[in-house]
Amino acid sequence: METNIYTASARKAFIVRVSGKEEKMLTENEIMIGWSKAEGLLNEKLTKEDFREIVQKEYFPKEDTKRRAGQITGDFWRFIREMGEGNYVLVPAEGGFYIGRVIGPAYYNEMKIFSDTAYRRKVEWLNDKKIISIDMTTEELQKKLKSLQQVLDVTDLYIEIEFALRHA
Repeated sequence: METNIYTASARKAFIVRVSGKEEKMLTENEIMIGWSKAEGLLNEKLTKEDFREIVQKEYFPKEDTKRRAGQITGDFWRFIREMGEGNYVLVPAEGGFYIGRVIGPAYYNEMKIFSDTAYRRKVEWLNDKKIISIDMTTEELQKKLKSLQQVLDVTDLYIEIEFALRHA
């Protein structure tokens, strides 16, 4: 009998969208997000409010509200704090999505600041790095795959994701 090395907490799933960088993710066996100038977010002592202050200062210093910084903060928080090893990650692409399993912690690669992909995680791509047709999913998952949000928790659709993976 095969032993599953992932715990129940690994039964989470996220969509990560960085338009135009899908091939880079597949080639480098990593997922990545933008907003790379917001340095220091890997500090475990930082709160979500601290994240927002860093994003606000770096990207929106002249804005009166913190609304835009708050949206980006949510993406960072999910990518750095909520996502973990063993979680599924879906990367939308034209006509479907790629699926992988997170195999490493979030890290910051200073060399990737100028390509705006400094925040990263190692990924094991499943389905031989082949796209899974969007038709293999439920209407709810299709809707979330089309969302413009950069990092989206789709754990509530975990069973649907496993179904699409098994039947791809």
